[in-house]
Amino acid sequence: MLEILSHQFLKKFVRSHSLDWDHIYSFGRIISKCIQNDSTYLINSEIFSTEHWIVAIFISLFLHEENSTFVLNSEKIQFFKNNQMEDLRNLGFKYILENDQLIFSSHRVRLVTLENLLNDSNFFKLNNHRIVLSGIEDIKQDLKNYFRISLFKKDWFNQFKQSGHLYLHVTDTYNSLKKNFFLRKSIGNSYLFLEQEELSFFVKFFNENASFSDQFLRVSNALSQGWACWVKLDNTNFEWIFYLEPIDELSQIREFLNSNKFLFLSALRKDNFFQKYLKNQSLDVDLVVNFKSNFREKKISLYVPPKQMLPNNPLFNSAILDKCKKLLIFRKGLSLVLSNDVNLKNYLATELASLYGKRVSLETIPSLKNDILCASFDWWINNSILVEIPEQIIIPLLPIPSLSEPINLITVSYNKKLAKDWFREFLLPEAKLKLERSISPLRKNSGKLIILDGRVNKRKWGTLLLQSIKPSKQINYMLPFD
Repeated sequence: MLEILSHQFLKKFVRSHSLDWDHIYSFGRIISKCIQNDSTYLINSEIFSTEHWIVAIFISLFLHEENSTFVLNSEKIQFFKNNQMEDLRNLGFKYILENDQLIFSSHRVRLVTLENLLNDSNFFKLNNHRIVLSGIEDIKQDLKNYFRISLFKKDWFNQFKQSGHLYLHVTDTYNSLKKNFFLRKSIGNSYLFLEQEELSFFVKFFNENASFSDQFLRVSNALSQGWACWVKLDNTNFEWIFYLEPIDELSQIREFLNSNKFLFLSALRKDNFFQKYLKNQSLDVDLVVNFKSNFREKKISLYVPPKQMLPNNPLFNSAILDKCKKLLIFRKGLSLVLSNDVNLKNYLATELASLYGKRVSLETIPSLKNDILCASFDWWINNSILVEIPEQIIIPLLPIPSLSEPINLITVSYNKKLAKDWFREFLLPEAKLKLERSISPLRKNSGKLIILDGRVNKRKWGTLLLQSIKPSKQINYMLPFD
């Protein structure tokens, strides 16, 4: 019954509004079926980067007379309030909006961002509650940002009276640790991992003093759960910062996910990453559905030059610069150069700017159609919606997580202890996800993707990574490159 009613209401809405998505009705029926059957679905579609789908969710939640929660980013919540809320009232839905809750006579639909959801301890007491969770493509990074703890010097002292005995004890402890950390600092490395004796001391200290501040309590709980932790030394101010982060972010909300009914929405074309993420926690979905977006999907033109250098070759940077110069000749549209290696990214931006002047920008929204934009993968993912679709994307280095980052090194070590293939189970999936999200705009204009990392030709996993780029067509020649 819910499926029929939601289709009828959705049809009325579409008649009076221009919704540019051919699959809106199929999507609405799938949503209703998921809610009616108390199932957990994962739906993948690049349409979720737009607002064309939101009304179908609301109609089903409005008609299903049970309390529910819809997790959206703040921009989409505001879009609904400004553009769709009154229109749905005109369809016959009677509700009031109060504190981001749509209140009906029989039930409520709460609108909330993921951060606010995690901050509300009452939500973790919910059981058998229907939750629509959008933005799944960002869930790993969002959870990482939320749970990460950074303990600065000020966090040690702001809860203690300076004249008190405890303040003197904390001061002595902080300074003693600082001395020890700087004594064993190695040249060229600002990070330190705790030795077993230091870790035991931290566990005892924060356990004994957990009641003195919320931050101390968080650190104590994190240490008791075995979170990854490390120290960063501030050589300029001669201070240190204590960082903590869970190795598996999803484990922190596993019980919450297991106790409620979810509809997961991912803006990836096909999200295999989140499914694996769930399976690592012994969590499954009942059905996975992939929908095409509202544009005609075209094949990405994929070019991988033969006989490329490996990144560990001393001549790699200069060779990459030479290739980039050739690839940029006679190009009229936007060219994007992506690298998470800061030194390589800055080197390329500087050298290219000496040739092309103001056409070259470094992580700045370009103003001209034939600009050359140099950026990290993360910057591009976060800002691509503000930039025109590139004519070509050049990738000198694949976005494989760097082991110079402490959390990555600790995660690799953790996987080794469990006898897991740490490269294929951790580093490679992370690289695939970043690559998939970065190149998705090229499916709209059949733009060129050029990968200059020699590992794609010389490693078996490189071949598998290229095969995961779909839909694509291999091109073997690019003037004046060859």
